Amino acid sequence: MEQFSAMRTFVKVVESQSFTKAAAQLGISVAMTSKLMQQLEESLSTRLLSRTTRRVTPTEAGHFYYQRCVALLAELEETHSQLTRHSQQPQGTLRLSVPMDFGYLHLSPILPEFRARYPDLNLDIDYSDRRVALVEEGFDLALRIGHLPDSSLVARPLAMMRILLCASPTYLARHGTPLTPEDLRQHDCLVYGLSQPEWVLRRGEERVLLKPKGPLRTNNGVALTRAAIDGMGIILQPSFIVGEPLRRGELVPVLGAWQPEPMPLCAIYPHRRFVSAKVRLFIDFIEQRFAAPHYWDQGAG
Repeated sequence: MEQFSAMRTFVKVVESQSFTKAAAQLGISVAMTSKLMQQLEESLSTRLLSRTTRRVTPTEAGHFYYQRCVALLAELEETHSQLTRHSQQPQGTLRLSVPMDFGYLHLSPILPEFRARYPDLNLDIDYSDRRVALVEEGFDLALRIGHLPDSSLVARPLAMMRILLCASPTYLARHGTPLTPEDLRQHDCLVYGLSQPEWVLRRGEERVLLKPKGPLRTNNGVALTRAAIDGMGIILQPSFIVGEPLRRGELVPVLGAWQPEPMPLCAIYPHRRFVSAKVRLFIDFIEQRFAAPHYWDQGAG
């Protein structure tokens, strides 16, 4: 068990490039982390880590050993999970990163159900729209919305959600209803500051690109939706945010034939041969709850 403990510590040090960060993720002291790494190198008679004042990096031997450790530890965890799956509930802590608005509106309400199923599994959730460094920051899993750049991480699509143009009836009564995408250039557009420098609208094979302009830009979709309900302008937001206001009639769809492509909700996790039981169970739970196509289309016109 001491050997496996040293291997786990080594993996965390390599992934975080820091003794301090690895120690924090493992809940041990920096001194203990350093001691374990020293003992590991002595037992192998090989230098595994290069240490500088800024970071820790693996040597060539260390890189090879890291790859083997990741595979062995993952296989060990999978074997343990398979042997105990029918007699024990999953235990430990699942550390997640989830988008702020999606997490608050849709994940938080179903957490009690997940906890009821797996009472021995604790959740450590970071609600944030920033792109976390999954491995380096010690996350087991991230939920992300949108098309993601290629990386060494696995991106498993769980559900598709529509992106909708909408505005309040009050705004449209005051300013008129746009009939073509070009009409949007004459309207107040409320812009999501993290990812909407341009709006790309499609109708069949036709495609229109425009740069929205208006009185408000913000990095919070819920705040943007509130501004649209209050009559400040037209928004382009996912159905998981605007679904309820559309159902209540506080917002109405605009340019129904012209809409962006749907965006996937993805589970992001490290590219490893074996996925831990706690990660797999959470992914399956989310997919069961959100994969139905009609879930995101209610109220969307």
